Parts: sequence; C-alpha cells; structure tokens
Amino acid sequence: MVTNTCHRWMVAPFLVLSFAVSAENFPTISPKQLPEPLQAQWARDRPELGRFGHCAAAFDSPIDGAKMVWSCAIYVRLSAQGKRLAMKLCGERAALLKVKSPCKLVVEP
Repeated sequence: MVTNTCHRWMVAPFLVLSFAVSAENFPTISPKQLPEPLQAQWARDRPELGRFGHCAAAFDSPIDGAKMVWSCAIYVRLSAQGKRLAMKLCGERAALLKVKSPCKLVVEP
C-alpha cells in the first residue's frame, strides 16, 4: 500500500505562514524610559487600556513636544490587533510630524 505524502507537503507552507503572521515582534519601550510628557500621557491612558489595549510612542527629543508621537488602541478585541493598530497609528502620526525615530510599543516590565 502506497501512502500519500502529497498532503504533508501541501499543509507545511500554511503552517509556516501561520507562525510567521502570529509572531509579530514590535520594538518595545518601558514607561520609565519615556520622556516626562509621554509618561504623563501613559499614566492618563493606562487605566482605559483594559486587557487588550496597547500604546505606542516615538520621540526625537525628550523635551520638544513637537517631536513626540503618542497613539493608543483602546477598544479592541484582541491583543495582537491592539498592537498592530497602535503601531500603525503611531507610524502615520510620526510621518505626519516628521519624527525620525521608530515607533515602539509601551510595555510594562
């Protein structure tokens, strides 16, 4: 009796693709490493984030408020969705304000 190995080769690429999509690793930053104005914003937004909400920040200068970007995804159903949305919004605002540093997810240690 000959076994059909074709199915194994057809399923393998889908498994690899599903692991690649679920393993998004965004750069992170601790709230303590944020500039003072962004730390204050974190303190205001943190209670509303819930289980799945996330915030992202980018800043070129720790004192120039015009060179700081802050975005949060609060009302989301999945944590991964919150991360992606926060990073997307941060990237859009960073491009608008011409902030050169990359956006990072704010993560408590």
